[in-house]
Parts: sequence; C-alpha cells; structure tokens
Amino acid sequence: MSSKSAFAAWRKKQGITQASLAKKLKQSRTSISLKERNLAPWQQHDLRVLHDTYGLSSDFVLGLGDEAERVDTRLGVA
Repeated sequence: MSSKSAFAAWRKKQGITQASLAKKLKQSRTSISLKERNLAPWQQHDLRVLHDTYGLSSDFVLGLGDEAERVDTRLGVA
C-alpha cells in the first residue's frame, strides 16, 4: 500500500491542484498522482521545475527528508 508524500501535503496546503501542477510540468494529472504516491519516479525535469518555480529541494520532493531546504525568499514559499 502506498501513501501520499509530504510533497502532496505541501501542495495541498499551498492550494495547488494536481491538475495545475500537471499543466506546469506538461504531464497528466494521473502522472502527478502516481508520483505523489511513489508509484512512479519523479524525473530530473520535474525536480528542476519544482525547484525553479517553488524553491523546493529535490530531497523534499523525493521524500528523503521531512524538512529539506524548501524556502525560496523570492517567492515567499516556506
């Protein structure tokens, strides 16, 4: 059984839908859902867009750390 990631919780807290994230990443909503449930891997392109857009670290998105650096003062994302 899989569970949603800390990234998924962050996304929801920020008011970002899977559909809007999928559009930004040029993917389907289903693809985002699979990645959030660790049923499909995040790709390097995904990680770069998430970092450049939201200031998220790869470690945080990949679930390698609960409090990975994810602050981007330019965007006010914490």
